[in-house]
Amino acid sequence: MNYPAKIILFGEYGVLLGAKALAIPYSKFSGQITLKPALNANSDELSISSHVSLNKLHQYFRSNPANYQYLNLDLFEIELTQGVLFESTIPNGSGLGSSGALSAAIYDRYLLPSPETTDLMVIKHRLAAIESCFHQVSSGIDPLISWINKPILIDLPNNSIREIDLSSFFKTYTLFLINSNKSGKTGMLVANFMDRLNEADFRGKIENTYVPIINQTIESLLANDFSTFEASLTAYSSFQRSHLDWLITEPYLEHFESGISSGDFNLKICGSGGGGHLLALSKDRIKAERYFKLNHLDYTVVN
Repeated sequence: MNYPAKIILFGEYGVLLGAKALAIPYSKFSGQITLKPALNANSDELSISSHVSLNKLHQYFRSNPANYQYLNLDLFEIELTQGVLFESTIPNGSGLGSSGALSAAIYDRYLLPSPETTDLMVIKHRLAAIESCFHQVSSGIDPLISWINKPILIDLPNNSIREIDLSSFFKTYTLFLINSNKSGKTGMLVANFMDRLNEADFRGKIENTYVPIINQTIESLLANDFSTFEASLTAYSSFQRSHLDWLITEPYLEHFESGISSGDFNLKICGSGGGGHLLALSKDRIKAERYFKLNHLDYTVVN
């Protein structure tokens, strides 16, 4: 079974403080668990690296077994000796959820038949516990998207998760991925963000300005109120440019400003930022692409 990459449209970082989040699977990249019994010191570098990562993950589970009672750790250990791998085309540090896809695959393969649940909030919590091996703090959204493989709204204020229809949004807006060609360090960036929350001024800006902007952006999108959405989207991009600029690689700060001032597109970080990809949204694909080409940006249209 393939587990797709993900794109968090809105809610990155804010979801850690109770904001809503909107996310979609991105099937251009994916990963799957395989067995390669012939795995040895002469195997290719990616296979060896994957096997080392899975061993590290298993050791992490074993160090806190009470937190992973829903997983068959004995089977995981046996398959490690048989050459289990996670083969993935999702670039590491890209903001597209490489560790989320791996976490979803591990959950599916080693989930014990009992106790089993269909409660998405419970599953999100379990997936967050798995992904915490990689990022210290995980919302569980990345692996949940990969596991469900459908667009979802995470509504933490109302303690709900539901599938959503984004057809009207994609008829109105074009979504672009812009590759910074620099790897982001999610664990370090998330830890840095959490540390900054200890500063009263920064925490106040996140809780009192950023989280409301996220929620209003999502609510207006789902209501197909695209005039309000456009204003919220610009506020979203402006906030990140002004207050989360340390998550934006230097060459792209000016592109944030250009999009905001021209109104032709809006940029935002994708995932944890600090490299990887950026997201661009535009109602005028022709103008946006003209700008990206003129400035030699490495972009892909998300269909």
